[in-house]
Amino acid sequence: MPLVSVIIPTYNRAKLLSEAIESVLNQTFGDFELIIVDDGSTDDTAVVVAGYQDRRIQYHRQEKLERGAARNQGVALSRGEFITFLDDDDWYLPRKLEVQVQALQTQPDVGMVISGWDRVLESGELVRAERPWQHHPQPVLQDWLFAAMAHVAAVLMKRPWFDQVGGFNHDLAPAEDTYLWFRLAQVGCRIAWVKEPVFRQRMHGNNSVRNLTHVKDGKTAMLKTIFADPHVSSTLGMSKETAYSRVYMGFACLAYGADAIQEAKSDLSYAVKMDPSLTANNADRLLEIIAAYAWNHLTGDSMTFTNRVFLNLPDELAFLQRLRRQAVARTWIVGAFRAYQNKDMAKVRENGMKAVVSAPSSLLNRGFASILLQSLKAFA
Repeated sequence: MPLVSVIIPTYNRAKLLSEAIESVLNQTFGDFELIIVDDGSTDDTAVVVAGYQDRRIQYHRQEKLERGAARNQGVALSRGEFITFLDDDDWYLPRKLEVQVQALQTQPDVGMVISGWDRVLESGELVRAERPWQHHPQPVLQDWLFAAMAHVAAVLMKRPWFDQVGGFNHDLAPAEDTYLWFRLAQVGCRIAWVKEPVFRQRMHGNNSVRNLTHVKDGKTAMLKTIFADPHVSSTLGMSKETAYSRVYMGFACLAYGADAIQEAKSDLSYAVKMDPSLTANNADRLLEIIAAYAWNHLTGDSMTFTNRVFLNLPDELAFLQRLRRQAVARTWIVGAFRAYQNKDMAKVRENGMKAVVSAPSSLLNRGFASILLQSLKAFA
């Protein structure tokens, strides 16, 4: 019986599937089975899989359902003690299974480990290095609802935990993975970071996260499911209104990033309606959220994004336009901190000086002032 089961759901990606399969076969850890669930493909997917003569590969074809249902079917067909996944357009780095298996075997009380990953263009150019432990050293339940701390290919979990929460709820697509992480945390599954990248995520126009309507439908359905439990607010430590506000702020930022201005205005209005404190204290929390989203890989150029938000505010929030320079400065400050995490002192200095030019009061932020001074000393 294999120790690890790797599940690849696939649909009409015959041209990309080979790279995903080979990245599994080329792992430095070999005690695995690879289960490919063909979710009703009409291309040459079956021919591609048939070209691999490896006993560890199983191929299962089903009528078109949905990605989450295909993953659940893969788990049902699998035998491994540990479970992980890979999308058909992504690929593992060679040590993915080795380092994660070692982490689970040496920490008996841990139910799931999570590693980092790299978002890359189809050319292979790095878009963003995802290292979730940098922002969430000790995740709490709220984090799983609002932050992208895990990707299905970045995790390795023990089968009993997956079974306990019932696997993926494919009715919540594309938020079915977010809901799974939330449920695991809710029932007490302990997680641990494995602090190295383990796969590459290919960014292209067909990524499900780029379909804003699909994303909104899935996330709002997830919220309705979660808050159907009357006790969940006390567990989360926040009200339903606050949770909806945070999610709709995310929707607004994604819409601004996509230049869908009317949708962005509507979502931002709703977010503030649900949580009016967003505009308190010179809208400090609102500025913080916008500055963080400005560096999201889906929002495009950071400054273009921030300026677009403040030039296209809902009518009832037009008074916030006076804070645009502070928002720009806050965006540069976030960029400086991100550069500092990546040990790029030249970028710290560049972003930091732009923050100071935009708003000299930025230097009152002691943490920012400290890293800016370090960057200046580095080039003195």
